[in-house]
Amino acid sequence: MQQQWELTVVITESIQKAIQSAIAKCGSLLSFSRSVGVSHTTVAFWLNGRTRKINSTVWDNLHPLIQEYLEPGSGESAYPSEPRAAGSPAYVLHEKHAGRYGASQNVPAPLLQLDDLKDFDPQIDSIEEIIRKKSKRVVPFTSPVQAGFFAVEIDKKRSGFFPVGTRLMLRGLDAPGDGDTVLVKLRNKKEYLFAVYTRRNDEVVLKPLQNAAEERRIPRAEFHNVCCWIVPIREAVQVF
Repeated sequence: MQQQWELTVVITESIQKAIQSAIAKCGSLLSFSRSVGVSHTTVAFWLNGRTRKINSTVWDNLHPLIQEYLEPGSGESAYPSEPRAAGSPAYVLHEKHAGRYGASQNVPAPLLQLDDLKDFDPQIDSIEEIIRKKSKRVVPFTSPVQAGFFAVEIDKKRSGFFPVGTRLMLRGLDAPGDGDTVLVKLRNKKEYLFAVYTRRNDEVVLKPLQNAAEERRIPRAEFHNVCCWIVPIREAVQVF
């Protein structure tokens, strides 16, 4: 199955300053861009803000060249309302069709802790009521937040894929489609599953994001006996 997610790094002011210092050490923008393995135009776009993200492959080449210039306290966060150590980029994992950074229509999403949903049962409770009672903060995302979307924070080690500190934008209680990455609460267990969702004939297949984990095949007629709820993940942002 084709991977639905890609990892990028938000270019903060601290990163831009570090790139400028590394260029000065290299002697020219052209020499620096060759060391990174990109065009000089690409580097210029990083510096003037026309490009706001760097993919993980390029970041692996860039980071060793600028690491010494990423000094604590020297940079600004891409998410000013959520401060983190300067020089630590925001790793953004998003659906490939998601809106890009800086969309003017963005609004914050109400934030819950994942444990706020441990006893949630959509057959009994309203997610709007849970959000009203439990949400104390709102957080921004890089793609547009639509009505009914909300966020949860991974505050404990939950999986081998999303680290602690990751914030997930969830698409309300929309029914997932084939290939969607989903968060699933297993019924009668204090366990969450992060997986890729697929329907095959009369069964639902959940392929865990952890590569070593075995997929779960659940007959569609038994799905709600196994899973309490399932929510598609729209975007994931790791905040440092």
